[in-house]
Amino acid sequence: MEIKVAFIGPYDLVEEVIDVAISFPTITLLPFGYKDVEETIRLVGQCKSEVDVLLFAGPIPYQLAREEVEEGKPMIYLPHNGTSLYRVFFQLLREDRYKDDRLRFSIDILRKEDIEGRLEELDIRIEKMYVKEFQIGQKTDDMMQFHYQLWMNQQVDAVLTCMNSVYKQLVQLGVPCYRIIPTKTAIQECLQRAELEGKSVHLSDKQLAIVIISVDSFAQKSGTSEYELQRKKLAVQQILIDYCEETQALMNWSDRDEITFVTTRGVIERTTLNFSHYPLLDQIVNQLNLTASIGIGLGRTANEAEIKAREALQKARVGGGRSCYIVMQDGDVLGLLGNERVIGYSVRSDDPQRLQFARKTGLSVGTVNRLISYCQGHGSSKVTAAELATGFGITIRSARRILSRLEQSDLANIVGEEQPVSRGRPRQLYQLNASLFTY
Repeated sequence: MEIKVAFIGPYDLVEEVIDVAISFPTITLLPFGYKDVEETIRLVGQCKSEVDVLLFAGPIPYQLAREEVEEGKPMIYLPHNGTSLYRVFFQLLREDRYKDDRLRFSIDILRKEDIEGRLEELDIRIEKMYVKEFQIGQKTDDMMQFHYQLWMNQQVDAVLTCMNSVYKQLVQLGVPCYRIIPTKTAIQECLQRAELEGKSVHLSDKQLAIVIISVDSFAQKSGTSEYELQRKKLAVQQILIDYCEETQALMNWSDRDEITFVTTRGVIERTTLNFSHYPLLDQIVNQLNLTASIGIGLGRTANEAEIKAREALQKARVGGGRSCYIVMQDGDVLGLLGNERVIGYSVRSDDPQRLQFARKTGLSVGTVNRLISYCQGHGSSKVTAAELATGFGITIRSARRILSRLEQSDLANIVGEEQPVSRGRPRQLYQLNASLFTY
């Protein structure tokens, strides 16, 4: 298995990473060096589609690249951790800048407690230390001005920086500056992580995924002309053809108005933003105002994936459509219910208390898991049948049945009523027993 890793960092650090990467036979390292960290975005654009993992020289190029890289692409950066300081402190001692406990310096990126810990380990006492810890959105100029002003005000005797561009500028200005670079151990650890991330990408791309879309609105209703119906079908077809072209999926449109895609888990992870939201559902439901149910199944074979996709489609249909369910290879279920609402649960459990709840209520273990997951995501143990129906993507009648069984088993109590906005009878408010959530 070949794992392509792009390293994006200053030229002098590129050579060190290449040397360490030789000991990783599965990794093909593609080096992209820069003189200035601001070149990161351009370099990411050149390589992001060609590699499995992106490795950056530190947190700043990593943050610059985040907006340019699609969700799901592994991104790692070399940490400037405390161990990187040892080399710099030894250099300070060797050059006799540490005299009479009067060491005053400024430092960036690292956390203050990490620096203090290394100073204590080396038994180095200082007079003053100025720290500018890393924060999202920081610019190179911010770091540069921080150090230079302290030097000009004669508040420091030396500058320690993790940034190559800051180091070069300060040296040119005659400031005693020392660069902190990741140790070989840190580089090895990051390459090991890149290897694991790359293997995960390869394995997920090999797992099959079947997507089944059922569009309920294609049934001809009174007042709907055949021409109008065909226009809707053409509009859906165009959306799906574009999706297939983008993801390189195989599509089949059956006579019963079911559309099936054959693709991989990796594609589904990317197009659902790591199983959090399915834009394809939004396009069909919101842009075309159609009712659609989507079931996605993952498996090692096409047959296994299709069985799980049918199971997922049934779950989506139960609530009247306009939702998408995913059944994983291990049987876990995720419901992407629109508006970025996600409910996830397992249809299995070996937890004795959950099994006891299932036996006591007559509900399945999957339903018990689903209920707990919903309430935890909902942020409350109080719920009406209407809320549960919406959250589960089921009918109100089914939601009432679940709550009734919980009440009969002393796992829920009616604690109030809620008057709906429209006319109708008040909705009963159930308080679920705390024992469902306290183990």
